[in-house]
This record gives sequence, C-alpha cells and structure tokens, in this order.
Amino acid sequence: MDTFKTKYDRRVKATGREDFYRFTAEKLTVPEDVKKRYKSSGAALFAYLRSELNAIARSYPGIVISSVYFGQYGVSGIVAYSAVINYARGLGLLTVCDENVLVTADNAECVRLAYLAEPDGTDRSETGGIPLEEHGFNADAVSVAPGSEKNGLERLAKAAEESGRDLMLPDGAGRLKGILSGVSA
Repeated sequence: MDTFKTKYDRRVKATGREDFYRFTAEKLTVPEDVKKRYKSSGAALFAYLRSELNAIARSYPGIVISSVYFGQYGVSGIVAYSAVINYARGLGLLTVCDENVLVTADNAECVRLAYLAEPDGTDRSETGGIPLEEHGFNADAVSVAPGSEKNGLERLAKAAEESGRDLMLPDGAGRLKGILSGVSA
C-alpha cells in the first residue's frame, strides 16, 4: 500500500507544485445562479465545487478543506463535504480534512472511522441495518489539535500509517505539517 508521502511525491511530480489548494470561506460562497438550479443548498454547493475541482485537478497535488465552512449549509452541506472529498479523490487529488480534532485515547478510533477509514459498510450493529462506515469522510489526512493526548495520537498515527493516510498539525503560519510523512501542505 502506498504511503501518504509516496502519493504526495507522485502528485508533486505530476503537477509540478508542492502546495495544496485550500478551500476558504470565500471560495465556498455559491453564486445565486447556481443556487437557483438545485433543490438543496448542499447539492448546489457540490455542483459549484465539482467544477472548481475539475479546474484544479491537474494543477495541485491535493486540497485542504474544512467541514466548518460546509456547516453553514446544514446537513446537506455536510453531505456535500463528503461528496467533495470523494469526488476529489476520484480525480486523483489528495484530500486533507482541516479539522483540528482533539484526539484522546477514548476517541482515536472514532476519529479514524470518521476521517481516515475506507468505507466497507460492514458495521451494522445498533443502527437498524445502516452501515456506519458508509458515513465516514474517507480522507487522505486529517489535522489534529496540538493539545491531543500522546497515547491517542499514537493509536491514530499507527492506524493512519497502516492505511496509507496521515495526520497533520497546524504550524504557526496556519500551514499543515505532516506528523508521519514530514510533508508540508
């Protein structure tokens, strides 16, 4: 299995650049003409960002994106967040969820399932038959809060590495720095 660094190096070679495309609040403002074509704000947001992703796919190794900006569109915005990540991955872009999750020993497995696990749809316990993993974001990396617990981070870092994913920490300038790979985004 490829590591995050291997995938990153391959994308840098293909695109000729090292920096990731960052979706900011300004870039997530859907134009009115696009909003009018869709029933939900999430669908409009996904359609708008899909064209943006198509435009950048050959120019950047990946994207940095945060669910915070999608939350303004309600539940359909979070569904759009998941769809954007999956679409970007389908284009070959690396995806980094910039969430600053505070990782503890108790929630490390939940963070892995939510952000870094490939959906397999097998866990149907206590959900009325709904596969829990189907609702994860399936990103290549997630940012974690600097105050995260060491034992939680170690568990999550090991799981991330085993699946070819990575954890990122924000540096003082707001950029993300890989814990495992040493790659800066």
